[in-house]
Amino acid sequence: MKISKEIRVGFVAILAIALFIWGYNYLKGTLLFGTKKVIYTEYPFIGGLTNSSPVLVNGFKIGLVSDIYFKNDHSGNIIVELTITDETIQIPNNSVANLISLDLLSSKGIGLSLGNSSVELFNGDTIPSHFEKSMLDGVNEQLLPMKQKAEKLMVSLDSTIIKMKTTLENFNAIFDDQNKRNLKMSLANLKNTLDKFEEVANNANTTITAVRPVLKTYKELGDSLKEIDIKTTLEKANKTFENISLIMENINKGEGTMGQLMTNDSLYKNLESVTRDLDKLLIDFEANPKRYVHFSLFGKKDKRE
Repeated sequence: MKISKEIRVGFVAILAIALFIWGYNYLKGTLLFGTKKVIYTEYPFIGGLTNSSPVLVNGFKIGLVSDIYFKNDHSGNIIVELTITDETIQIPNNSVANLISLDLLSSKGIGLSLGNSSVELFNGDTIPSHFEKSMLDGVNEQLLPMKQKAEKLMVSLDSTIIKMKTTLENFNAIFDDQNKRNLKMSLANLKNTLDKFEEVANNANTTITAVRPVLKTYKELGDSLKEIDIKTTLEKANKTFENISLIMENINKGEGTMGQLMTNDSLYKNLESVTRDLDKLLIDFEANPKRYVHFSLFGKKDKRE
């Protein structure tokens, strides 16, 4: 019997579809042939767990995660369906389904910790769950505060960079050509002021140097005045003034020669007459010296005129 070409094509297509369905269900953990057991567990968080993630006992694969969905009670918890494909394994009802990390890339799986109960879990039962932190999760928890600080630092750094940029822009705006010229003039004026101030300071130093001897003299004078008995000196001065007053009083009264001279006109007139006679005598002496002085080389006397 000859098989037509159409029948052969149809057979191949059916075989391909069957293989596809079997492979798809195998990847999902669903067995088309043989016995299987489906149990359920619940987690608040399953980060990294997906369909077809392995179910392990002591590292040995006994099944797959066949489905994941939210629990229908608005709690946000997640129901994980486990399909146990190993017919030889018996799972006590006090076993625990641990959510474990398979590697450092956060791939997750279910690790069953078998209990010691003699009662076995049946198809459709629920197993208690436990969330086991991976090494990476622990590291992430430790790095989280550092990450938050780094983020704050980056925000602060960004703000600082923006402020620095604004400051530089303002600085560039300040130091345009006109402001540079103004600043140059201001600095020149400031230099002139400082030079004048230095000159004044030098003059002040010279003045202070010149004043120091004067101050020293005043100090010595002050020291000398401290050593003088001012009271005794004043008493002596008062006595001297009293004597002078007494003399002046006697003169005014006409007592003594000075008093007679000051108060008696006759003495004054006599002195005046004597003074006139002396003047006449000196005039005649200058005019006729031979009348008063006789001198000759030969000792001969001249005749009187």
